[in-house]
Amino acid sequence: MGAPAAEPVLPPNPHLCRGVVLTQFGRLVLALWHVVGVLVLVVLFTEFGVDWLRRLARRLRRGRAQKPDAAAVADAHRGAAWPLAYCAEFSRAVRVDWKPYVEWWQRPFRGAYVTLDARGLRPTPGETEAPADAVKIFCFGGSTTMGLGARDEATIPAILARRLTELGQVVAVTNFGQLGHNSTQEAITLWQLLKRGQRPDIAVFYHGINEMTCAEQSGRADALFNESRRRAEFNLLHPQRRGDLLKAALLTAMPRTVRRLRRLTGLALRGPLPPPDADLTTIDTAALAAAVAETYAANIRLVRLLAREHGFRPLFFWQPAITTKKTKSPDEQRFEADYTKDVIGRRRFYAAIVAARAAHSAIAGAADAVDLSALFDDLADPVYIDAFHLSEAGNAAVAEAMLPRVAAAVAEVSGRA
Repeated sequence: MGAPAAEPVLPPNPHLCRGVVLTQFGRLVLALWHVVGVLVLVVLFTEFGVDWLRRLARRLRRGRAQKPDAAAVADAHRGAAWPLAYCAEFSRAVRVDWKPYVEWWQRPFRGAYVTLDARGLRPTPGETEAPADAVKIFCFGGSTTMGLGARDEATIPAILARRLTELGQVVAVTNFGQLGHNSTQEAITLWQLLKRGQRPDIAVFYHGINEMTCAEQSGRADALFNESRRRAEFNLLHPQRRGDLLKAALLTAMPRTVRRLRRLTGLALRGPLPPPDADLTTIDTAALAAAVAETYAANIRLVRLLAREHGFRPLFFWQPAITTKKTKSPDEQRFEADYTKDVIGRRRFYAAIVAARAAHSAIAGAADAVDLSALFDDLADPVYIDAFHLSEAGNAAVAEAMLPRVAAAVAEVSGRA
């Protein structure tokens, strides 16, 4: 028999080769999905699933998806029911918009508990109905003047307006309090009003806590509230910062994952995000306290100059702080430790600022500068609803403490008129 014929060699089938390559590529994609996809699912669950499960658990246990705000259930409210709905409304709807020179201003809103009129201001009794010859009182301050935690009728300016009317005074009180504003922003607000021809007869300033907390937060005097965030956000929409915008969006979209990566790797992983707050243990707090007092005194001098030029009477009230209250309720003890890892350092720092302010040459012995920092020091009952803000009863006590000086100023203005 002859040798078997050789099998013909077939040319390669391009379609078959392509199919093999595609099959291998598909396996690679599937393998990558098993690794990367599972990781993505873990990240998504960490960022969104945890919150969803918490909301579901709260709804099943309490009938509501959100955990009640700590301020809403503070013992200073004495079991009142309205703070729950109030805090939900406030956190849901009260917002600020950018405003030249003062950074931000409250957005108009009308709710069941909080009203911000077309000017972005809380109303006060009788302001819009006051006659033309009424004594005009402009009240300036931060959120404590604006009345965070209080209904419209229970803000400090509203109580002052009502009490002055009860004393027979004809007044028109305007609440210019703005969330987070400090004495520098308040002085600028007054200056802007005067430039537009809006002159008060009396300008009441109630401040102190934002001067202290902004210095504690930033490590500098005359800083704005959350200033590091404003710096990080500056010009993010500019084309030159497009990369920063994308990084910020990625980092803020998954904060829990980033926090864990920071702990595991030791890397900052901040990108354009703001740095952490200042550490008081690394700062010369005595020098910083003196700088805070000097900045505050400079703003007082400026307002006094404006008062002489425009013919109004200024009054400056330094507000109480939770750190000096000797007897604190369980809630107040927790509130005092909010936003700090060193509550003892905070107490010392705030006390140093109060002492530096009281000793300053522009303030010590001045009839227009009133120190209310010790108002609640010996009060046993709870009065704070968070680290900075008072209950409505606390607002009433502050208004009563202000009333003699304000009433005397109103009587002087009325007599001069």
